[in-house]
Amino acid sequence: MSHLLDKLRVFIEELQPFALLHDQTTPAPRQALPSNIAKASLKSWDKAVFASELINLNIVPPLDPAKVGQKKADESNVGVGQVQEGTYSGTQLALTEMYDRIERGYISYFDAMSIENTIPQTTALEEKKTIYQYQRPGKDKYPPHLDVIPTMEQTVPWKIFNAVGLSDAASLLPRIVPDTFLGDLGSAAQSTFLDVIDGEPWRGPTIADVEGRNHYDKQSGTDIERGANIGDLPDWYSDARFAQQQFTGTNPTTITRAHDSLILNIKTAANAQGLTAVLELLTSTHPDDLYVQDCRYFRRACGYGPNDVMIDEDKLGNRFSCAAISLFHLNPDGQLHPLAICTDYKGAMEKSVVIFNKRLSPSDSTASEKEDWPWRYAKTCAQVSDWTRHEITVHLTNTHFIEEVIIVATHRFISVEHPVFKLLEPHWLRTLSLNAAARETLVPKIIFDLIGVPNEKLYGFLKHAFQYFDFQGKYIPKDLPARGFPLEELDDPKFKNYAYGKNMNLMWNAIHTFVSSIIAISYTSDSQVATDAPIQAWCQEIRSPTAGQMPSFPTITTIPALIDAITMCIHIASPQHTAVNYLQDFYQSFVINKPPSLLSPPPTTLSALQSYTEHDLIKALPIGHQRLWLLSAHVPHLLSFRVADENNLVNYALSLWNLYKKKNGEGEKKVKAAAEKFYEDLRGLIGEFEKNSERMTEGSIPYNVMDPKGTAVSILI
Repeated sequence: MSHLLDKLRVFIEELQPFALLHDQTTPAPRQALPSNIAKASLKSWDKAVFASELINLNIVPPLDPAKVGQKKADESNVGVGQVQEGTYSGTQLALTEMYDRIERGYISYFDAMSIENTIPQTTALEEKKTIYQYQRPGKDKYPPHLDVIPTMEQTVPWKIFNAVGLSDAASLLPRIVPDTFLGDLGSAAQSTFLDVIDGEPWRGPTIADVEGRNHYDKQSGTDIERGANIGDLPDWYSDARFAQQQFTGTNPTTITRAHDSLILNIKTAANAQGLTAVLELLTSTHPDDLYVQDCRYFRRACGYGPNDVMIDEDKLGNRFSCAAISLFHLNPDGQLHPLAICTDYKGAMEKSVVIFNKRLSPSDSTASEKEDWPWRYAKTCAQVSDWTRHEITVHLTNTHFIEEVIIVATHRFISVEHPVFKLLEPHWLRTLSLNAAARETLVPKIIFDLIGVPNEKLYGFLKHAFQYFDFQGKYIPKDLPARGFPLEELDDPKFKNYAYGKNMNLMWNAIHTFVSSIIAISYTSDSQVATDAPIQAWCQEIRSPTAGQMPSFPTITTIPALIDAITMCIHIASPQHTAVNYLQDFYQSFVINKPPSLLSPPPTTLSALQSYTEHDLIKALPIGHQRLWLLSAHVPHLLSFRVADENNLVNYALSLWNLYKKKNGEGEKKVKAAAEKFYEDLRGLIGEFEKNSERMTEGSIPYNVMDPKGTAVSILI
């Protein structure tokens, strides 16, 4: 054991936690295979070995349609599975392999049903209307989507669906998570020290213990940060890191200038607590410099009353959610600083717990930050709220589900020869099959089971997100100013850390210019757009209460309106989804940075919160909860694989140019020129985005997720 401890000390001494603050582009050298097989790291399961074990454990969907759905009702719940024992790392790999198989099953089914063809086919528009239909409203609990899951009465589709193993795929993911994890600390004497650390990253009993084990429990490096996560930084819990995540984390899309009424409520709370310095700061600060992450609508969106406890009760223990409000001060030098947090809004500020930061400025001493447990707990509440808002609203609804509405309507009413179809279709790669797999498996069986709200309430939350999505209001030139980020001021020092906003404004302009050039080939007057029957039918279908159910989609009668709408469709599928998806592993696989739920109820009084110690924070975190930790850490990993070179936005522009480079038609030459300009613009953005990242406050985590070379052309994952 002593030689292992020596190795551990050397590792810690050599560890350079800030290495991830620099771009890592040099590939790691190949390593020799260990002489002892027990020391060899399993990166992925051999597919045949994995399949054989699934059959051995009877974790397979039935092929007899009559037996579908006849399992015990609780077999698909978290905590019940046919794998009785397993290791943490082995289960991670099994989840990755199983979900990949489910996705590939849906891809096969969609191919067989001519929904997403591997080999392109020409299908008449009228026939496509029978293939692409919205699911009847009320048939399931999701927003509008493609009607894809067949009934037994649909004999041929059902046989295909059943044959590729999808008839009961929803039960498979939770059933491969073992009831008992091997490597328990009780048997540590029978394991090496490093085995215990590597095998049990959820173990405490202190925050420092979790931090230490995080250095060893690294994923395979398939994400954009190559396996690193925020827990590698010694100050991951700090105000600076917490604030930075609002601008360049997984959800940089909802931070908004605070309304006067909210500022007044916060001032009232400060006054009631006798915090003169806070009150003076809030009074002297210009309202335009106060920003908020506001989740107080959560209870209403879920269907709770203002005083109801948001709790999901199951036999493994209760999980709680919260509706946090976080107030930030944006300083002239660009540093965002948290001032106050309402940990769980209950209808009125005076009925809720509001705590203020002891540090009123980024320049204040950080000596007490690490052990300011009440404030650290409040920041955790804010992160829990944002986990739900990001995953269900910003990511799942505002990209995946909104784009699906567009895809179905376009297939139904716009022919493949139409310029709108040609512009949009490249940005749909795998999206429909991916969404179907997520609706049937990942969302209800994994993601929902991490949040501290029952599934029925979460479906309500999801529908609320869809109903309140403002398609035109989310156009970047409208959205940024509406949230307090004027376009003409984005280059000011004040906004130097909002790299997402700066980058997305530039990316929107590049896409908009490209779309404008392509549309100009076919349309020279607004009347042509207004009288284009497919475009008018397309708009009507998306807006219809029995089809797309998106009334915020425009009625398009002008060329500028058409260009804006198409730009938005591409924006959602490509740069927007990339920005809100591919950083999840970095910020959320270190679970205590951004947990999906609390394991103990939020305090109901300020005095209770002010008495909190490290022990109280640990009780609220999934430390010691094996399954919850595993799923919380691994879902971000599943969703963060790096984009393949052939699927990035640059390759789309390059491919289009190469397709048209030797064509000589007048319109074809214009397409070639548009593709070349788009390529040049994207190439220029690579340097601009690097500069925007470098201009952020020294020590900031680089913001490289929107690099055009890594921006997915569609919603691929």
